[in-house]
Amino acid sequence: MKPFGMIPFFIPHVGCPYVCTFCNQSRITGQSGISHLTPDYIKDTITEYVGSKRNDKFWEVAFYGGSFTAIHTELQHQLLAPASEMLKSGIIDGIRCSTRPDAVGDEAITLLQSYGVKTVELGVQSMNDDILVDAKRGHTAEEVVEAVARLKKRGMTVGVQLLPGLKGETWETIIETAVAVSELEPDFIRIYPVLVIENTELADQYRAGEYKPLSTDQAITYCAFLKEWFEQHNIEVIRTGLQSTEELDSGNSLIAGPYEPAMGELVVNEQYKQRIEMCIDEHFSLRSFSSQSFSGYPYYYTVSPSNNHYSHKVECRTHVNNIDRLMQNRIVISYPRSLTSKVRGLKNRNIIYFKETYPRFSIDWCEDSTRNTVRCCIDGLQYVL
Repeated sequence: MKPFGMIPFFIPHVGCPYVCTFCNQSRITGQSGISHLTPDYIKDTITEYVGSKRNDKFWEVAFYGGSFTAIHTELQHQLLAPASEMLKSGIIDGIRCSTRPDAVGDEAITLLQSYGVKTVELGVQSMNDDILVDAKRGHTAEEVVEAVARLKKRGMTVGVQLLPGLKGETWETIIETAVAVSELEPDFIRIYPVLVIENTELADQYRAGEYKPLSTDQAITYCAFLKEWFEQHNIEVIRTGLQSTEELDSGNSLIAGPYEPAMGELVVNEQYKQRIEMCIDEHFSLRSFSSQSFSGYPYYYTVSPSNNHYSHKVECRTHVNNIDRLMQNRIVISYPRSLTSKVRGLKNRNIIYFKETYPRFSIDWCEDSTRNTVRCCIDGLQYVL
């Protein structure tokens, strides 16, 4: 398959009937207003993006930033018509837009399809109604369920955007969202940890001490869990973390929160860290993981469906009866060269973590060009990660 060539047009806040506590699209995208989005501008921008690389990528126009299907139909026609013209002429391969879960009725979907739009991304953010109310989203989790079902029934490709770290977020609400979204079976997911942006209600709450943003480590852990969960349910996670922009990098608009240009790489590092640690802890644990545990939860939690009780499962690091045995064991982590940075971690963060957390282990990290998978070898037993 060809790589995607995204041609983004930002329509910050256009169509949004509410002002969410966290949202300042103009600051996030570095753009404001849409008066420049004339038909000629849209066609010229598409032509400039595609250039001489028409056959190199799957070119797709994307309308992001606002609630596309909630804007006036005349403006929708104005924006979609030039993109649709380029689609029909074979210059691009697709059109997508982002919108709200409560703004995709049958008429809205029919309009999109009349212009060749095949992909709709929904700003879901959370599947916990208390969090949605507090964030002033103006829609419910049930409306998300209905929107995804309606879009899929009409043959649309559906994406879901999530914002871990909103006010009131806990492991319980993260898991609630993960389970609920996976049951909807969307085609793909984007995960954006919440940032505190200037000129938002969340910024006021932060300054008043009413909101505590996620630390970078906590954001990475949440995102790694969500990504692992969705991937185990055959749902692709196409992005974790906001794309770097001059506005965000300058620090002028970013007040607080886990902004990390390398968030996607760090999340993959965390996934491999969790998988390796699960192998070690499970291998040496005096007790096996509960048969009621849900596959995909962070390695250090097991979850009982009846009471959502969490219990640590890291006895192999601390139990006195294991000390002598741990000192005698050597662990080998092997991986193909293509996965070296993902397994070892950015700036060797995973190697450093395991050295500090498991000082009694002798752990070797080895590139192995004969394999295309990551393996953890303990006591002669091989675990494929």
